[in-house]
Amino acid sequence: MIIKVIPNTIGSSVEERVTGLSNYIHHPKQIRAYHLSEYIHQLHPGFDENLLSEKCVYSNSRNFLDDDPHYQKIEMSQTASLNSRVIDPIRHIVGSFKKFEVPTVEQLEEQIDILAKHLGAEELQMQYAMHMDTDNVHFHLIVNKVHPFEKNEHNENKVIDLGDGWIYNAVHRAAAEIEAKQGWEPEPNPVFIYNDDTGQCEKNPDYIAKPDAEKINSKIKDQEHRHQQKSRTSSEIAVGTNYQYDIERDIQQVMNSAKNWQDWHKELAQHGILYEKKRSGSIFKIQTSEKQTLTFKASLFCNKQVTLKNLEKQWGDFTDHDVDHKIIPLIKLSDTVQHVQSAKATLHSYHLFKNEDFLVKDLHDIYLKMKTDKSLISEIRKNKYQEIYFENEIYKHNKNHFLKNLQQQFPEQSSDAIFTLLHYHHHADQINSRALQRERYKAQHKILGQNTAQTLQKSFPLSSNFDSSKTTSYADFLKFFPPSHHLLMQQQFLFDQRQSKNFICQDNPEIKTARIIFDQHQPNEPIAIQNQYGILVFSNYSITRLQQCIKALDSNQKGTLRGSSEFKQLFHIASQHRAQNIEDINKERALPSFERLSQNDIESCFTELFKRFISTHAPQSTAIIKTCLLLNCSGIEMRSLQSTLKNCVDQKKLPDLNGQDQNILMLRIQNLIYTQPKELNKQYFNSSDIEHCWQLYFSLQISPLKQPKEHKHNSQPISSSSTLESELVPNVEKKRTIRLPENLAESEFEQMLQYFEYSRRLKLQKKQEVERLNTLEPSKKIPIPPQQSKMTSFFRKEYVIEYKFGQKFYLDQKKVAFFETKNTSEITVVSHQHEHVRDALFLARAKFGVVLVSGTDEFKKQVQQIADSEDIKIEFETPPQQKVNASIENSPVGDSTAKNDRAEPKPPTKELSLEPKDPSILNKEDKADNFYKNQSVTSSRSRKESTPENSYDSGPGF
Repeated sequence: MIIKVIPNTIGSSVEERVTGLSNYIHHPKQIRAYHLSEYIHQLHPGFDENLLSEKCVYSNSRNFLDDDPHYQKIEMSQTASLNSRVIDPIRHIVGSFKKFEVPTVEQLEEQIDILAKHLGAEELQMQYAMHMDTDNVHFHLIVNKVHPFEKNEHNENKVIDLGDGWIYNAVHRAAAEIEAKQGWEPEPNPVFIYNDDTGQCEKNPDYIAKPDAEKINSKIKDQEHRHQQKSRTSSEIAVGTNYQYDIERDIQQVMNSAKNWQDWHKELAQHGILYEKKRSGSIFKIQTSEKQTLTFKASLFCNKQVTLKNLEKQWGDFTDHDVDHKIIPLIKLSDTVQHVQSAKATLHSYHLFKNEDFLVKDLHDIYLKMKTDKSLISEIRKNKYQEIYFENEIYKHNKNHFLKNLQQQFPEQSSDAIFTLLHYHHHADQINSRALQRERYKAQHKILGQNTAQTLQKSFPLSSNFDSSKTTSYADFLKFFPPSHHLLMQQQFLFDQRQSKNFICQDNPEIKTARIIFDQHQPNEPIAIQNQYGILVFSNYSITRLQQCIKALDSNQKGTLRGSSEFKQLFHIASQHRAQNIEDINKERALPSFERLSQNDIESCFTELFKRFISTHAPQSTAIIKTCLLLNCSGIEMRSLQSTLKNCVDQKKLPDLNGQDQNILMLRIQNLIYTQPKELNKQYFNSSDIEHCWQLYFSLQISPLKQPKEHKHNSQPISSSSTLESELVPNVEKKRTIRLPENLAESEFEQMLQYFEYSRRLKLQKKQEVERLNTLEPSKKIPIPPQQSKMTSFFRKEYVIEYKFGQKFYLDQKKVAFFETKNTSEITVVSHQHEHVRDALFLARAKFGVVLVSGTDEFKKQVQQIADSEDIKIEFETPPQQKVNASIENSPVGDSTAKNDRAEPKPPTKELSLEPKDPSILNKEDKADNFYKNQSVTSSRSRKESTPENSYDSGPGF
């Protein structure tokens, strides 16, 4: 979160400031709905505009005698007047949260407690309120520094110096403690960090402060943010910073050798530097060949040893220079500068990029051209009004002269009549001139708006009511465009991703300017941004997109990773298979449709998704907001989401939320859903989130998620095997009523469904094996040689690799040949083709050395023939000659048990008996087993042992 102290720039009186701020935080103006009404009525005709207005959702106060805000304003003004020495006793503080963060009422009260503690304002009058009028939820806090009852030595009410005079350090400490205690995402490069052991805020040892020469006034920063354009001051500082590191070294050399003022000036001039006195201090000045004059404070160099005061102590009174100083060329960054830049690689990635790196050039260039033309029109208008003003001054100065001339021309008229006519004639000229200038100004802006609209219409249609006179910032410029257009969604998404945690650090000085990386299948969707320090990966990453980022890296340079564990894991997989052809069948990132789900199923999905997001250490509000957004993208309406959240809280499936907090959260969710297109909301989720939705979707369509049992207790005990049987269902039912999602072909849908069945079947087998290992003796482990490095060069066919639901699938002609499972040493063969079985065996040998084979006798004989011809050492769990009753083999439970019997002999103390059933009777389990018969090529290692892919190497080339 960010906490800022807002200065009183307009110099209003105490009463005006109290009244204005209090009115604003309790009854803010409705401005947001005006800009979005057209879009809302196009997509959501029944939506209430008031939900999008600038709205106060919670307000409170402390240390007042009255609870009515109206009388609190009077009381605060009167208290502030009890000290005549303080100039501005009212302080205005704003705390802002990230896009998906919303504090509860209890959390907001705790934040005010912490802020008051660090400011030393526990007994002062305070009003505060939480607003949702912008893209970020924020609160306003008004503090009266005049104490309500304590007196000072002048018998006036005491004035509390907030933060003991260090108010900015106080709010930084408060932000650090709030983030630590409530779990909010901390800001990059914080000044203070909270120590949980001591309960104190300590100085951040890794904090990198900005030099005084690079600091910019907050007002200039606000203007830069509004226009997304560097100011002249920032540009000069950026140029001067490049010189500062070099002249530091030159000044230090001169300082060590100079003995008097003459030597000092002469040696500095040889480096193109002048030392001059300015007021009571001194500056360094250089003249570049680009006709730029750069000045630097002397206190910035050599630990202030070269200030005028210190040098005069050594050499006496200042003597001005009498040397010619040369013009120096543009200095290139020295080795020292490069070292400083490489050291910045330890910073948060937010500080390694510039704001202009996240701009959509197509839009911003048009805005800058319009802004330049608008500035020219405004300058012409200003000059014309200045001329009118001068005419008025000329009239007032020569009024008597004009009167005498008219009296000579019209002697029969009285002087009063002539003066009156002269006055009204001049006044009419002034009014007509100003009206004419207004008409010209409107006409010029109308032409500018038409020209800008014509330029924009080449990319996409624009509303005809474009008015350049009302466009005062880049944000205003964007409001005139359809929110569903891809360029506008790109810009909003880029702005939201500037503080992404997922960063690939790799220095590459050859990259001069940052570039945005777009998805190769969806050119309108940005996935990362790269500069000389590395690649910042956005929240919508996937394996195929990470492979694009890997291709953009320098394979000869070493790199490191930062970010979430899920991001690092996917990057590890993508980097290990950078040379392989990995494809994604869900290229359009289509989501399943949850429209036909029952309320119970929606609640189950809500709970499962919430658990997923909360497991990533996201705050509770963030997890709820992202869950609702993802469900909305999958077809769940806002009304259903609201009732679902309430039901989940009532049923204790989610942490307790009171009614007020639920309303605040839903209001924030409504703002995100109704003001942003679904295509944009979907971009905030990665491929794992989307696959998790598909897993829930297939589970609900084929086997509904388990709900809390409310029926009467069954007296008959249920065994673990029967529970397993109830979960084994057919892979694909031809008569199913599953609605295909948009942008996903039927063949791709069938393929994803098969992937889900493969992963689901494998999980079932693992669960059965765990139960078997708990009752039977483990089999002997066969030692294997070390893993071989190359695993793909032996393939006779070229396979397409896809990662779905935790498995790595090898596809031939869009059919699965075999697949590997994450965190296991097992390769499951799906196809019966000879070349597929052979390649699976080659892969198993390359990965594990000695191969342990299990499956049907026919499959084992096929593997035996390949192993003999290729000289591959294999082992069998049971000899191929042993056969199992066909009726048992058709049963999934029987098949699993038979495999267990073949894999490991039963102990003599335990006897297992299976009764064959009638083979003519087929249940759902039989159909599923007939549809999908899996054979496996397994290493002789324990199946619990993870493959070498699970260890990440952050060495050269990742």
